Amino acid sequence: MSLLTDLQEGALEPEYRAGSAAAPSRLRFAAAIALVAVLVTVALLQTTRGAGTAAAQRQELLDRVAAAEARQGEVADRVTALDEEIGRLGQQALGDPDQRARLTELEQLTGAVAVEGPGIVVEVSDAPGADGTSGLVLDGDLTRLVNGLWTAGAEAISINGRRLTVLTPIRSAGAAITVDYVSLSPPYRLDVIGDPNRLQARFNETAAASWWHFLTQNYGVTMSISQADGDLSLPADSGMTLRHAAAG
Repeated sequence: MSLLTDLQEGALEPEYRAGSAAAPSRLRFAAAIALVAVLVTVALLQTTRGAGTAAAQRQELLDRVAAAEARQGEVADRVTALDEEIGRLGQQALGDPDQRARLTELEQLTGAVAVEGPGIVVEVSDAPGADGTSGLVLDGDLTRLVNGLWTAGAEAISINGRRLTVLTPIRSAGAAITVDYVSLSPPYRLDVIGDPNRLQARFNETAAASWWHFLTQNYGVTMSISQADGDLSLPADSGMTLRHAAAG
């Protein structure tokens, strides 16, 4: 019986027996590779799907912003048209020509209507390479500049397209300056309607001019004053509303 047993056990070559033992290891290795490939594929699909979702959401937000901006423009145009209609009705309601002229004058002075006329352009900006608050144009600097221009005889002023009135606040909000609660960025352009031959000369005699000379000399902020090329056009103050009226 031992001879038969030896014959059965020795029927296979040693190399074959070794190969047969290694087969399960190769199968396990192949299975592991397949599992890793499946996991990588799933991860890639999830990443791609996530990126596609994020892109779709971003585009949706952009579309909503564009639609809101378009709607805002339409509303602004409608407000302008209604303001003009109110002005015409107010003029028609006044039978006295003197009262009409007075109303027109007050509307121009208060910023209730758009105005056009000759004037000067003042442009100021931060110092090149300004660090911190040193070399920056501050809200108080702009306020002094505006007050100096009023003193010099300005009839109407706007900053970066925002009409200034006695009710217009100039304030700081973090690193930005807000005019009528709208954040502005330098350079700050002031369109000033008035007699261009006298405005600059009179402004140079004000305390505001001395202050800005000090800023330019010591902090590097920039300032330029030039006569406007043609008439300036200043919009009405969008926040100006009639609060009280009485017959004179």
